[in-house]
Amino acid sequence: MPTNDWIIFAVSALFVVGAGIAIGRISGELGERLGLGRAWAGAVLLSFATTLPEMVTTVTVTLEGAYGLALGGILGSIIFNIFILVLVDVAVPEPLYGGKISKSHLATGLLGTALLGVLMAGLALGMAAGTGGITISPLFLLAAPAGIIALYAVGQFVLFRMARQSFDKEMVVPTVFSGLPMWGILAAYALTAGIIVVAAMYLGSAVHRLSDHYGLAATFAGATMLGIVTSLPEITNALACARQKEYDLAVGNVLGANAFVLVVLAAASLLVGNRIFTGASFGDALSTMVMAGLAVIMQVIALGALAVESKHHLKRLSVASLILAALYAANLYVSYQFGK
Repeated sequence: MPTNDWIIFAVSALFVVGAGIAIGRISGELGERLGLGRAWAGAVLLSFATTLPEMVTTVTVTLEGAYGLALGGILGSIIFNIFILVLVDVAVPEPLYGGKISKSHLATGLLGTALLGVLMAGLALGMAAGTGGITISPLFLLAAPAGIIALYAVGQFVLFRMARQSFDKEMVVPTVFSGLPMWGILAAYALTAGIIVVAAMYLGSAVHRLSDHYGLAATFAGATMLGIVTSLPEITNALACARQKEYDLAVGNVLGANAFVLVVLAAASLLVGNRIFTGASFGDALSTMVMAGLAVIMQVIALGALAVESKHHLKRLSVASLILAALYAANLYVSYQFGK
């Protein structure tokens, strides 16, 4: 029995969770100090820090040639991040989408949705080239990862301009870090991010060994063990922010992370000659495309509920959250079936 791996898994997860909660407070304070507000802080500063586990584990398994695991881990992280909104909806006593959240998150969510479309197009081209049915230039195949990175950069520039224009001084919420000078905030952010990186290295290695030991399929292992585990910072921060009624940080973290993890995947693919898009097995690529399509539907539903300020609830859950929960289960079923 892989007892040692389970111990490493548990201890590393605790460090990731603890550091993830701390960096949520630091990111919010840093966003206020920079005059950017909590919506942008959640979408960029917080999402970058809480995405560090995905960065470390994706690069690690990619360099080891486990392209299906890399794809499954990223898509699993995206769909689980959206499922976090369901958990937040349960945790808060008021309707999550009922006008408490900044509409600026719509732009972040649309950016992530567009990046998912580029991912699906790139995987389709890679599958076509892999079957030998058509000849596609390797340079043309690089358009997908390069396009994801370029589109994200342009999107963040636009979001940054929006954040600067819409910042409201009344958004300031005191935290335990409010008394620190600016250099202290930056040092705390860097130190906490470093803890997440180190813990994620051990966490990712343990998950990889455990998935091999139990014979789990690549995309399913990525979507469950790797995707959920690397999303621990997002879920801890989202729930912690929700309890303190910092809804913009919670939602911005989820939507911002969903966009940024695709940049991580694109960069990892470029490190190995675009092998994630061209070297994944037919089954892994097809499974990822179906999961990405369902992720697009999930994200659009969440954004739609936010746009119309939906207050329709059944018991403690909104109708949108019930649909998201069902689609999350469907995603896991798809990844399991393709792994048989």
